[in-house]
Amino acid sequence: MDSKVTTHHRFIKKFERDLKAHYDAGDNARFLKTFNRYTGLTKPSEHAEELLYETLLRAGRPAELVDYSLEQMNNGDGDYETHMVYMLQALSDMGNYEEVLEFSGHLLDEPIPQGFRVDILSLRQNAANKLRGMFKEQEPAIGKDEFDRMNLFQQLEFVQKITETNDITYMNMILESFLETERNELQTAMLLYLRSVRANGTLTIEKCGVELTVRPSELDNLEQYFIVKDVLPKVTEEVEQFNPSFKEAATELIMGHAIYMYPVQPGFTADAVIKAYAERIEEMLGMPASYDADPEVKHWLNEIELDIARNSL
Repeated sequence: MDSKVTTHHRFIKKFERDLKAHYDAGDNARFLKTFNRYTGLTKPSEHAEELLYETLLRAGRPAELVDYSLEQMNNGDGDYETHMVYMLQALSDMGNYEEVLEFSGHLLDEPIPQGFRVDILSLRQNAANKLRGMFKEQEPAIGKDEFDRMNLFQQLEFVQKITETNDITYMNMILESFLETERNELQTAMLLYLRSVRANGTLTIEKCGVELTVRPSELDNLEQYFIVKDVLPKVTEEVEQFNPSFKEAATELIMGHAIYMYPVQPGFTADAVIKAYAERIEEMLGMPASYDADPEVKHWLNEIELDIARNSL
């Protein structure tokens, strides 16, 4: 039995040496033939798969690379990061830049390792640059004058649409319009759009007396904003306890504030904001305050509500 295992191990090592030799010689056909025989005996090593990917790219066969890497990831085989990086490179080689932006956008929303993040950012930036080159002579279907004539609801709907499609052709128009708009909700929508296309540079914004400078490409999505991620679930749990019928209204209230204030960080702890919201809702329902909320945080919530009222739709 031991001799059979040893013989099998030697065959595997020989295949791997042959793969490296064929790769170094630039013999793509022999490499691929040998790789198929090799994978009939064992699961390929990470190094062998890297050589496969490099060979497929060199041979101008990116579609096969995409199919193989997707199958490996779906099966949970091999190294996920290697599969993903090469798959994005292959998609880029195929000219599928929008898919690269979509895949990479989802990945960058996750807590991935720093080295992997750097690779993904590089591939994403390359895809964005390619798209810019494709569209630099193309005028957006809707110009700034037409956008300015839209009412706020139409503008929000339009920006949401181009965010969902990662439509980079509108980046310059949105950057220009961002500097002119005073509507917090529209600023938020524009920031999320600029984040989706990984716009370079910084923007300075002011919301409810808080000024900050942001780099859109480095912003979290709205779901990661502290009011949505940390505050909303806890407050709705509290409301569920003392008035379940008001839970939906409480959710709408808090989400409205989140959209209005994103990405401002007021400097309060999430727990302090949770208590302030819970107590504010008690007051709205005519109940006695029971959360011992910080008056400063309650004042901040009141300022948000007053600002929204002054700029009501």
